[in-house]
Order: sequence, then C-alpha cells, then structure tokens
Amino acid sequence: MIRPLLALFLLLPALPATAQQADVQTALATLPPDVAERIAARPDRFADTAIDLIHGHGTGGAIDAAGIDRALALDRAFFRTRALRSFHESDLDADGAVALPEITARAATLTPPARARLLRDRDAADTDADGTLTPDELRAHATAEAARATRPEDEALLRAILAFDGDGDGRVTAAEIRQATDALSQG
Repeated sequence: MIRPLLALFLLLPALPATAQQADVQTALATLPPDVAERIAARPDRFADTAIDLIHGHGTGGAIDAAGIDRALALDRAFFRTRALRSFHESDLDADGAVALPEITARAATLTPPARARLLRDRDAADTDADGTLTPDELRAHATAEAARATRPEDEALLRAILAFDGDGDGRVTAAEIRQATDALSQG
C-alpha cells in the first residue's frame, strides 16, 4: 500500500507542469505554424521580446491587443519618420514640397554614400518624375518605406503574445509569459 501512495506522491509535483505544458501546446496550436515553430525553437528569445513589449508598451504590468497595436503603429511611425528625414532637411523653404534645386543643394553637403542614398530615394519617391516631391509623394514614399522595414512575421510574433493569456482576461503578464516559456523549455 505504501508503494502506490509513494508513486502517486512522486507524480503529483509533475502533474501541474504536464498540465501547463499541455496548455502551452494548446496555445501554440492556435498560432500560424511558422510563428509557433519560432516560439518553440527559442522560447527564451520569445520571452525576452514579449516581456520587453509588456514593460515598454503595456499598462499595469500587462499588455492587451490594443497595446500591441499601439507598439506596432509606433514602429511604423518611426520608419516613416526616418524615411522622410533627409527630405525634410532638404525642404529649404519649408513649403512641404521638395524641388530639385533643394535636393541638389542638400546633396552637395553630404558624403558620397549619403548623397547617393538621398538621390536614390528622391528617384523612388518622385512617382510623376517632375523633379518635385509633393506632400502626397512624400507620404506615399514614407508609407512604402515603413512597409519595407517591418516584417509581417515579426508582427505575427508580437501578436502571438496574446495566445499565452493564461487566465483569459485579455491581458498577458510577464509571469504568464515566463510560465509558458518555462514549460516550453522543459518540454
């Protein structure tokens, strides 16, 4: 009689971990296969990314879908701004449009690689090839550059954080991420 009780006692500590591993596997099954594979392959890296996102863009120690959307929008805004910087520096009369003489003046002050980049970007942004970048062309260029700089698979990975909402409250905490990634590491 003691042996079966001892065996049951020895199994009890393993049951919560096994149940947690099952919960994590269920969460992974809800994700696109490539995202689930990335998480399972490097749970430590996923935990770092998720916890950074929670601390950087969450509120009250957790993040929800709106927080993730806000973080992604901020990333896109950063890339749009970066794409426009050299054009804003070239807009000598501050009229919101950048004419060829303004680009030429700015280009003359740059190193050869920076000059080449400015002129290449100007060519790409000037969709009607009239030599002047209009506000609409600048906006379209910035949006295209932001789309180029952000990878859909990275956005999917950030959205996958929500799959690890252990208590179902619509918010994911660092503790929930750590529990999930610890279970992945043990499995």
